[in-house]
Amino acid sequence: VDVYFVMASGMQLHRRSMSSTPWASRCCLSSSRLLLAAGILVSSVGGDKGVIKLAWPIHISKIPISSSEVPSLETPQFGKELAELGLKGFEEYQKTTLPLELKLDAPFAEEFRSSDHSRVNLAFLRWQKRVYGDQHKNIWNGLGPSADHLAGRIESSTRFPEVNYTWPELYQNATFVKLKKRINELAKMYLKRNGADDLPRRFKIFTWVEVFKKGDSLRPWARTDGGFMMGRYWPQKKKNSMKFNFEDPRGINPPFGKTHAHSVNEGFLSMFPVWASHFITPNLYKKPSVCFAFIVYPEDGNTLDFEDDATSAFVKTEPFHVSGKTG
Repeated sequence: VDVYFVMASGMQLHRRSMSSTPWASRCCLSSSRLLLAAGILVSSVGGDKGVIKLAWPIHISKIPISSSEVPSLETPQFGKELAELGLKGFEEYQKTTLPLELKLDAPFAEEFRSSDHSRVNLAFLRWQKRVYGDQHKNIWNGLGPSADHLAGRIESSTRFPEVNYTWPELYQNATFVKLKKRINELAKMYLKRNGADDLPRRFKIFTWVEVFKKGDSLRPWARTDGGFMMGRYWPQKKKNSMKFNFEDPRGINPPFGKTHAHSVNEGFLSMFPVWASHFITPNLYKKPSVCFAFIVYPEDGNTLDFEDDATSAFVKTEPFHVSGKTG
């Protein structure tokens, strides 16, 4: 399914096309793709024909990984195992590690007290960056283990010997390793659709877990730190529990300031540009929503220059016909 939604002042273009190709032959190539465009350029080709160019679009690709409702790349058990693994690690962090960090790190504790309902997941991300940094060296342009720079946030907090920065239950889990392989495959496909070439055989992928209990949300955030693209996989999420929204890249001033609500379904993975600002609304239900977020980096770390970002240079072209009738 291809869906193009144009966020443009005074004009919207919608196009839907459904392929009849069997799922078995389409496999992950059948992902639904959504493009949010920052503007429309219209040019005349001749007489009754013209071309519409969607300038600076946000290309979003949505793929079933472990859905129980549609044919997927993996079984629902794949998602169930990862959801249980992520939820268990989050609860252990919240119960044991977070109180210790708040006790030892006064600046962090002050920031945490004054923060919003994003604060537990952002603290969990902060800890997971340290865990990832111990697993992978030379993350930042060959300058050594600098996981503090990952995911668009620069952390400069002290590392405390009292805090355990390991998560072997996740990193040694075969299903998690398989998820990263899937991400590596799908990321290549996504980037090639954006016109990228000369891609590495393997990417460096930073994956972190987010758990949204009732009332938890995630504030708007763009993660521009040298990655190819970003994505989110939802192994557990109750239907209509929360919204995954993208902000208008043209800014907040009228007639712009639009917000697009991207549908989120349990078992689905979405990929999008790393620079696309997005936020997640509060979870309305008691059942926790579990998300495996990830950023795909070049093989040698977060070294991609913004001028080489294929997702920012992508332009979608649509032909159109004009009726000769007037009045």
